[in-house]
Amino acid sequence: MMTPTPDTAAAIGAVLADHPGAALEDVAQKAGASVAAVLACLPDGEATLVPGAAFEDAMAEIARWGEITLVVNTGDVIFEAKGQLPEGQVAQGFFNLHGKPIGGHIRAGACAQMAFVARPLFGMETRSVQFLDAQGGCLFKVYLGRDETRALIPAQVAAFEALRDRLADGVAA
Repeated sequence: MMTPTPDTAAAIGAVLADHPGAALEDVAQKAGASVAAVLACLPDGEATLVPGAAFEDAMAEIARWGEITLVVNTGDVIFEAKGQLPEGQVAQGFFNLHGKPIGGHIRAGACAQMAFVARPLFGMETRSVQFLDAQGGCLFKVYLGRDETRALIPAQVAAFEALRDRLADGVAA
């Protein structure tokens, strides 16, 4: 992970203090930093980073979690798709997802790191896996699903924690 300069860390800290539950992209933009730099400045326990080499392993596991929300945030556009992540396969240089409502083509090699994030967002507790590029930007994120009372689904939280802990320990599937 990129280690932010002291000035960048101070700017990120100030934005987080003023907007503690803001989206990481918004914090990064306000602080003039990358999402990866913001992740590095989060309080202990809120973000665990693992190498992007575990991308296919993580995607295969997430495909077994049930309904999730996939988010792509470009700053000007935030796309969300709720559904089960389809199992992917590598072909023609891409990790291909053939499903509905979630489908697409991801250049897996562009994923330099993954962050397992556990923090409030807009006043609600969340868990997400965020896929980061080499410049520290967020390619996309996968948020855990919620039940009918808007609570995180306990089985997904357990699966998230197990995958995070396994990958953080460097254990591949």
